[in-house]
Amino acid sequence: MDYTININDFHGPMDLLLHLVKSSKMDIYEINTSVIIEEYLNYIKKMQNLNIDIASEFLVMAATLVHLKSKMLIGIKEENEKEEELEYDINTEEDLKNRIIEYEKYKNMSEIFKELEDKRSDFYTKSPENLSEYKNDAITKDGNVTLKDLVDAFLAYQERINMQKPLQTKITHKEISVEERINNIKEILKIHSRINFTELFTTLKKDFIVATFLAILQMAKNQEIKLSQESNFKNIVLESR
Repeated sequence: MDYTININDFHGPMDLLLHLVKSSKMDIYEINTSVIIEEYLNYIKKMQNLNIDIASEFLVMAATLVHLKSKMLIGIKEENEKEEELEYDINTEEDLKNRIIEYEKYKNMSEIFKELEDKRSDFYTKSPENLSEYKNDAITKDGNVTLKDLVDAFLAYQERINMQKPLQTKITHKEISVEERINNIKEILKIHSRINFTELFTTLKKDFIVATFLAILQMAKNQEIKLSQESNFKNIVLESR
């Protein structure tokens, strides 16, 4: 077999063994261990003849395979005496096959992770940072009502209506959209130039309350209304602009 690959092209002896198996077009589960051992040792010998530096781990594997080959030649399956422990615990052909199969699984998994890492590098994320300096709770520049004031008023109103609910109710209602509620509020402000925030919640239905609140927020954002409050905890008043 003509080897043209440098020993440094492999990540370790198991990588070289797997390469030899694939180069020989063997089934990974039907490895001819005798052939693979012989090819590995020939490969190492050729690298040494070319004066190529070989990492110690490749030589340790070579020693392990020589030991295994000698056992195979004389037909020894089990050692009666306790052997000196080597770095690679390969004492039988089955051990060698299992190590190569196991390595292939880890290598395939590593390649999948590498592909995922490469795909992830196409995305860029921004580290979290404090945005409080950019925060602006004011709904309008010329008003004195903040978003927190509006939410507090809404929560207070909800608490009041929950206490006023009857013990038993039968609800039949038609869903209302935020746009529809915006149009309703515009019609109300055409008649009344000023109206209290809570007076807009004329129905105790959940979807009506939510739609009304969102409509007020949207109108304030679009500067279609002005919100004002004389002091903390006082009623919030809506005015048409």
